[in-house]
Amino acid sequence: YFNHLMALQMTGCEPVLVETDGDLLPDVDALEAAFEASLRRGDEPTKRPLRLVTVVNPGNPTGTMVPEARLREIAELCARHRAWLVVDNTYEYFAWDSQTPHACVEGDHVINLFSLSKAYGAMGWRLGYLVYPPSLAPDLAKIQDTVVISPSTPTQVFGAAALRLGRAWVDERTATLVEPRRLLRDALEAALGVGAVRGGSGAIYYLATLPDDLREDDVGVVTHLVNDFGVATIPGSACGAPGTIRVCYANLELDACREAAARLERGLRAIRSEAR
Repeated sequence: YFNHLMALQMTGCEPVLVETDGDLLPDVDALEAAFEASLRRGDEPTKRPLRLVTVVNPGNPTGTMVPEARLREIAELCARHRAWLVVDNTYEYFAWDSQTPHACVEGDHVINLFSLSKAYGAMGWRLGYLVYPPSLAPDLAKIQDTVVISPSTPTQVFGAAALRLGRAWVDERTATLVEPRRLLRDALEAALGVGAVRGGSGAIYYLATLPDDLREDDVGVVTHLVNDFGVATIPGSACGAPGTIRVCYANLELDACREAAARLERGLRAIRSEAR
């Protein structure tokens, strides 16, 4: 998730991007290789081994839910290398594949992030919470007091109400996304081909691979879509996935989503035709 990358860069960390596997899931072997590479540069040992791993579950921009077994592998690998694992569970309630429900892992080296913003329809309120090992409490209290201090009073009232409503309230509303999700996938597959649409087992996104002749300019594609067809997407290059576009199927009423899907399909077909 690109905001995590920016946050790490702002704090002076040296980010290491690890490849996903063919299903857009975190690749445990690639992560193991990254740990080993961080211990030595050539024949010389380094003084900066990997200290922290971040995973977004389900992913953004991929919309891919990470299976519990894979999360446990990553947690165990981080424990062996004495590294922290931070898991962002912002879209925990947006699970579309019954075979891969959302799961959490815990441990003395694991921090779980949760957000009320997406599930409870309050994106601008920016309210969430952490689940963390007790050893971190003193340092987190310092950060809270010097950076955040506290959410505004109305935001705290909202948060308390959201927790009382719970998962059942969210499930009623996520059910309304089933048809928009289908509409957007159909539009992408019609314009780009079935194999081009990836992810989507969680969150509110699809990641679509552009044709070969368009992959070098995903920014140009999304600019063309918004300027000439009135539909907004995000270039994959902004998320570490050049040659793709991220498409969101939430936040629109059904009729508006039908129109957006039609514009998206029409726009992608036109852009492909122009590129030939």
